[in-house]
Amino acid sequence: MNLNIARELKDQCLSDEAIASLSDKVLLVSSVQLAKILGKKNDNSLRASRSNKTGFKSYKDKQGNVYYNLIKVLNELGIKL
Repeated sequence: MNLNIARELKDQCLSDEAIASLSDKVLLVSSVQLAKILGKKNDNSLRASRSNKTGFKSYKDKQGNVYYNLIKVLNELGIKL
């Protein structure tokens, strides 16, 4: 029985190739980190944009910490890496 569970779990895991392709698409940075990258003094403008439902798409974890996908933000700004 445990062998079947192990096989089922292995079937659900991502391959190394899939993980590598994800890293090309997702790079999460905190709101404070993004503000620094964009050359802002603090993240107040990012907070204001979030509360107005404008600006860059953000993600929250279970603790309420806010993150942005840096790659998508840079693409929105027209900056290609």
